Amino acid sequence: MDIHTFLTIVSSSSLSKAAEVLFVSQPALSHRLSALEEELGTELIIRKKGARTLELTDAGKRFVPLARKWEQLWLETSQIQNEKPSDILQIANVDSLNFYFMPQIIGSFLEKHKNCSLHINTMRSNVSYKAVENKEVDMGLITNPHFFKKVQTVPLFEEKLVLVCSKDTAYEDGILPSRLKSEDEIYIPWSDSFIMWHDYWFGNNSEVKVSLDNMALLRQLLDLEKTWAIMPATIGKKLSQEGECRIVALENGPEYRTCYAIMRDQRNAAPLVMDFLQELLDTVKGIPEIRVLTEYIRQAP
Repeated sequence: MDIHTFLTIVSSSSLSKAAEVLFVSQPALSHRLSALEEELGTELIIRKKGARTLELTDAGKRFVPLARKWEQLWLETSQIQNEKPSDILQIANVDSLNFYFMPQIIGSFLEKHKNCSLHINTMRSNVSYKAVENKEVDMGLITNPHFFKKVQTVPLFEEKLVLVCSKDTAYEDGILPSRLKSEDEIYIPWSDSFIMWHDYWFGNNSEVKVSLDNMALLRQLLDLEKTWAIMPATIGKKLSQEGECRIVALENGPEYRTCYAIMRDQRNAAPLVMDFLQELLDTVKGIPEIRVLTEYIRQAP
């Protein structure tokens, strides 16, 4: 179908002008238009003798946006053969791992793999497993392990969880969980082990000030009076470095949170996957609040 001819006629507002733009005779242009209308089975333009401007039929008006989409797809398809091939790496990642060290890892990785197109998809751990299983992503970084028959779970590192509050809040180092009030808490369920710790100290039906399922509002909500939050140490470190929050030493705090990599088959994982994981490990092993569980990621022979 001659979509470009139709769109040129529409933008030119007359058959004669469109013929000039396309460097064809007006009879040839009319023939192309008639062929398109015949293929679609409907008239697109109302032809009036002596009219300086053309008028679209209702079908023609409806066809304009479709024609533009069609032309754009054709242009994109025709460009494929001229594009340099690039490697694509799809990664699923939990929200909290995007905050502190991930920008550094991504920057270092892309510096070494300049032709790679990296796609980071923020997902919860259980959704990441399904995405890996369905081959929607190449790998996932998760904090709550599940059992999926076709997905392997590889422990990478553990990270300390710390108590953070605003600078103006009067919590002192060495505070016990029993001295904290859950009604002053900004709560995020970081991991299954954290939830168990929280239930032990505050009860499984505790009332909190605000419960969140991601980090978008965490920093701002810590400005509320008397509020406190438990969070991964790297996040707490970032907030304290920004100057408005501080980390408070907590006695009998929660267990370290473990980060895992998930993939369909480590033995056959793409080199880009293994390189990204190695970049991650090389970065986090220099962070004091993190204990690396796997020094090197290697594909099995």
